[in-house]
Amino acid sequence: QYSRRMGDQHQRRRKRRNMKRNDIRDQEERGTSQKVRQHSNSEHDNFVEKNSFPFKRSLRSFANSESFFINVVQSTSTENDDYSALKWSEVSWKDLMTKWDRSTTFPDLIGFSTPILPEESSQERKYATQSSEKPKMILHCLPKTASTTLRTACREHIRAKCAFAKAQKRRPDPYGYRDVDIFYRAVAQCPDVHHYCVQGGDASMTIINYEGPQESDDDSQNSDEEGVESGPHHFVHLIPFRNFDEWAASALRQIYEVDEQCEDIDNLLEHCLGYRELYMELYPKSVLALQIGMALNRNNAVPLGNVYDAHQHHIVLYDYKQIDEIMKKMSVYFDFPPMPETDQEAKKIRAEGTCPEKTLMRFHECHDETLMKVDVIMDLDGERERRHNDAVSAKRIRPRKNRREKPSDGGVAGSN
Repeated sequence: QYSRRMGDQHQRRRKRRNMKRNDIRDQEERGTSQKVRQHSNSEHDNFVEKNSFPFKRSLRSFANSESFFINVVQSTSTENDDYSALKWSEVSWKDLMTKWDRSTTFPDLIGFSTPILPEESSQERKYATQSSEKPKMILHCLPKTASTTLRTACREHIRAKCAFAKAQKRRPDPYGYRDVDIFYRAVAQCPDVHHYCVQGGDASMTIINYEGPQESDDDSQNSDEEGVESGPHHFVHLIPFRNFDEWAASALRQIYEVDEQCEDIDNLLEHCLGYRELYMELYPKSVLALQIGMALNRNNAVPLGNVYDAHQHHIVLYDYKQIDEIMKKMSVYFDFPPMPETDQEAKKIRAEGTCPEKTLMRFHECHDETLMKVDVIMDLDGERERRHNDAVSAKRIRPRKNRREKPSDGGVAGSN
């Protein structure tokens, strides 16, 4: 039902998107579209200029995946929250695609990267002196990368900082976590909130290439009435890194802890299908490929002439083990208070036991080659359809008695 509902929403969104683009093409014929484009680009250029170090490259400048660069951040000190302990670098997707294998560690990733240095020492200062618009940090939560800690912290933080979010029905996830329209509504209604959590790896969370709120055929409300349009904003997307072997072993152990059996995952891996935390689509390299595809789609699309064209986005990779240090230091650098409770370890104490080694070996037989072939995902509609078809196949394979009503930490949205 969830997959069918999301499919219907995307069909309506495509219809609305095509109508808007047709309108813009009509404007071009009348000679008015150029003014819209000039206005949008002018706002964007001014915004980029304000946000120099360490975001020296604009995502808008990347024409294809080979020229795409991602920021990398690491903390070099645990003694205090001084932002000067943050070290920045950048790495090309081309290098990540070919070099990021199952043995890659975060130090290896730093080795693939090129340091980003300020042109002069005075440039490395609080972000507030560079821009009047403080950015929004978006934490893409992925299983086995401290996602439970982050979701809990985000949920309580948003409720504490935003009366609008607190007034909504209380849910296990943070406000705006699973729905892109609600996410942008949270951004508009909660100006004092600068930390957000979203479901990472979800092909429906099109934050980077968002085009406006979902509208049904009989909904005449515009984006202002819906309360989702504000900005432009600078969004910093943080994606965690974890070694592939460690991630897979931890995810399998979590499955065993919840299910207390390995029959389901064994049956699904016979067909190389994902389950619970152990979806290939939820590994950070796959998530990065999805976000880059969204960014390139945005760059190649006909400008809509609205505020969503003017939003600025950057993608940052970080070591998941440093999440508390990174969050605190980046918050200080951007000149707003850190989000509390990011130092908690929600799943530090875990039950003993895991599935047999043969189960883990089977996963690697399925996906080690997949890991090395991961490339940017440009066809989002096709990707959603593929995930939906995999979900249908998985339901046929799993015994009905073993099915759960709700996935645990991190099922792929649109395919559960």
